[in-house]
Amino acid sequence: MKKFSLLVIAVLITLIMPQRSIAQSKIFKDAAKIDNVTSVYISPTLLKFGARQLRQLGHGIDEAIQQISEFEIITCDEDVAKIPEVKRICRPIIKSMKCEVLLDVNDEGDKTTIYAKIIPNSDIAELIFVEVDEPDEYTVIYIKGKINITKLAAGYSY
Repeated sequence: MKKFSLLVIAVLITLIMPQRSIAQSKIFKDAAKIDNVTSVYISPTLLKFGARQLRQLGHGIDEAIQQISEFEIITCDEDVAKIPEVKRICRPIIKSMKCEVLLDVNDEGDKTTIYAKIIPNSDIAELIFVEVDEPDEYTVIYIKGKINITKLAAGYSY
């Protein structure tokens, strides 16, 4: 259930932002090729359309999410035996981005980690990864863009 909630939040965040997106590339394309792995890609066009439709919800989120240029989700939950292979592909990619850990929660074997690469001397994240690692499921959400972490947090304080 936690994984689903994170997935819904990530999708909603990307849908309510203004878009000045550029071409999107899939950084987890090798993981997406594995049988029984679900890959979600949301095009810049759909993100732009969603932003127009949902901007009226406001709550400061549209000010926090300034630009998203890449968005991808990888989930492995249908074939538990494939989880180690998906982790072997995804984790080095996350590590290579040199992000800092913003949140790390371990609850009875279910681990959620949020990584971000913050632009120096700012509150702007240029990369965010959400990694959810459960015994029977592994999910990675990747967002690249300009996200004001302070405004994002304030947007959820209503």
